Amino acid sequence: MEYLVSVLNTYIGDENISKWLFLGLAFLSAVAFTISISILINNSTTPLKRRLNKISSINKPQFTGSLQTEQKNTLESIEKYVTPKSKAEQLNTKQLLMHAGYEKSSALTSFYAIKIILSLLALVTSIIVTKFIPELTTQKVVFYILLSVAVTSYLPNMFLKKLADKRTKDLRNAFPDALDLLVVSTEAGLGFQAALNRVAKEIDSISPALGQELQIVCQKARVGISMPVALNQFIERTGLTELQGLISIITQSVKLGSSMGDTLRDYADEFRDRRMQRAEEEAAKIGTKMIFPLVTCIWPGFFAVAVGPAIVKVLDMFASR
Repeated sequence: MEYLVSVLNTYIGDENISKWLFLGLAFLSAVAFTISISILINNSTTPLKRRLNKISSINKPQFTGSLQTEQKNTLESIEKYVTPKSKAEQLNTKQLLMHAGYEKSSALTSFYAIKIILSLLALVTSIIVTKFIPELTTQKVVFYILLSVAVTSYLPNMFLKKLADKRTKDLRNAFPDALDLLVVSTEAGLGFQAALNRVAKEIDSISPALGQELQIVCQKARVGISMPVALNQFIERTGLTELQGLISIITQSVKLGSSMGDTLRDYADEFRDRRMQRAEEEAAKIGTKMIFPLVTCIWPGFFAVAVGPAIVKVLDMFASR
């Protein structure tokens, strides 16, 4: 603690103010860490799962609801302080959060609150670590502190991008199977909404994320939202922009009441071919990706086993002379 206060005192010049500032930062870090844990736990489920959990816990004590209400009020109160002013950045981050499965209205505030918390933790940790390296100059200490804060503030963006890409990829790979089931259901005589509801239940065992998204579409259609709007919101949530043409065909067929079996079958074949092409593309990249582990891991061991004894014998021969 004395070391941290002395570091702060080098910038402020008043020891009392430095002590109070350190205590304030420690308190804020503890509060921020507690809030971040509750945010992560609260945002770990999709809206559909939260609704199912709410239905299943009707007869349970209602203290959880009050806790969530207090947390929501807390997030709303800090929203203007943690979210960026740029509307473009907010829109881009909100879109990534939706693609990653975080559709709650407070997800954006939670994300930026976590970034600030990680930055504060990195700041405190880096200051503590530099205490054990006394040979570092003040300039280097400041540089490493700023570097750690910058890295920790960037890591959530990278993690969110990876999470969104992975979920979108899983949805894209599972959609041809869902489309095949939709073709079979519609040709069996079910209406489009009934067929979509059946597909959402059946595809849940293969892709829970896609099953939940299709169930959300069915739920929105049951509460009065038109099917075209619900399907367009499905594209916005999942990021599957290549489905726009299919959604237009489905919307037109729903409005006109015409059969869509042949059209859906053609789209199912097309999406299945795209999935096969993506798999072949990934397989073609394996040779290039294997170069690095071969060069760094396998070849040195091979040469050590194959050429090592010969080198030892040659060295022994020259040493005997």
